[in-house]
Amino acid sequence: MRINNNNFQKNANTSLVAQLIWKNPGISRVDIARELKLYRSTVTNIISALIDDEVVYEGEEGSGVSRGGRKPICLKLNEKFGCVVGFDIQPSHYRAVIMDITGSLLFESKGKLPEVDFDGILTFLMDLVLKEVKKMGIPLLAVVAGIPGIVDAENGIIMYAEPFGLDQYDFYGFFAEHYDVLVFVENDANCTAWLEMTINRTVNLGDFMCMIADYHEGNYQFGDRAGIGVGIGLSIGGKVYHGSHHRSGEICTLSWRGHNKGQTGLPEELLIQSVSDETAWKTFMKDLFGSMVPILSVLDPRVFFIHGKPFNDEARIKEFLHQECPQFLDVLEKIGCKLLFDTQDEFVVAKGAATMFLQKLFAVPELSEIESRTHFDWDGVVSQAYPVKKSYVKSRLEATHA
Repeated sequence: MRINNNNFQKNANTSLVAQLIWKNPGISRVDIARELKLYRSTVTNIISALIDDEVVYEGEEGSGVSRGGRKPICLKLNEKFGCVVGFDIQPSHYRAVIMDITGSLLFESKGKLPEVDFDGILTFLMDLVLKEVKKMGIPLLAVVAGIPGIVDAENGIIMYAEPFGLDQYDFYGFFAEHYDVLVFVENDANCTAWLEMTINRTVNLGDFMCMIADYHEGNYQFGDRAGIGVGIGLSIGGKVYHGSHHRSGEICTLSWRGHNKGQTGLPEELLIQSVSDETAWKTFMKDLFGSMVPILSVLDPRVFFIHGKPFNDEARIKEFLHQECPQFLDVLEKIGCKLLFDTQDEFVVAKGAATMFLQKLFAVPELSEIESRTHFDWDGVVSQAYPVKKSYVKSRLEATHA
């Protein structure tokens, strides 16, 4: 595909301006130009296009006045421009959220999944959220799903997901065939990293790790292993890191051997008992947190976030670490890494999935992303929000390329 440099630069500048408004609601044109070191005329043109496309609105705010005696004009994202759906799909249950483009939560739902194939699960979930989107009267911009498995996020392929028995499942292709919406799929642990990047978007969070766990019932439908499933999300250099083979964050604990299925070499019976038996729970947790020690010492993150219901008793976890796995706390102290628990919100993966789209929407695109199946630009997002504007957007795009 031939890259048009003018259009690429236009999208990059648009993302920079929109990102700044996202991070600083109420910011002025002057402050945007100063912060981004762009010509005021460039900023004015971008803002005018964003206002015309109903992405941004402006108004007077505050009691301060400029030297000319006028109140400063503030810029904010239009919450009604569009919404994004985030799914957390586990073998036996789901969690779903709908968020507007500011990141505000509009809807959340959780429940059991029907005992149907994976295509049927996706259809069930879409039927659920499309009813809510219709009630809201807000355009649906994108759908993003987080699942436990190895995911090629750039091309929308679930390469392997043992809990569902999936191998090279074309998630993007399924949606392209059945729904007219932008679609993405991501590893569930990586979704927590996208969420932390969004929550902390106004600060320099630095490199960090997220560990999330969820209870797996086992043999609900797909023959999934029972016990506690764990994943790691990494953010390095301000980006979620996927690894050379899309396998970053897939844990093999120190007890694991090549013949073992799953993440650990611990016996199946112990994994089942770890949900309710204290001794089994301690054995599992020691294997898990002990395996984190060399990872932390090598990666040197600034923050280690812990998510998920199996970790929701912070005092119990910390007491266990002091007594049974002190090397984990010691390595945190050695490298100066903060340990933060955020375990009360069971919708973190679904929210993280939705905020993945927001992060991509407000990020400067990279040339390497242009060729991916899931790549999109601002003109495409506007046409998704307002189909009646497609002809206008197309003519404007053709004028840009001329």
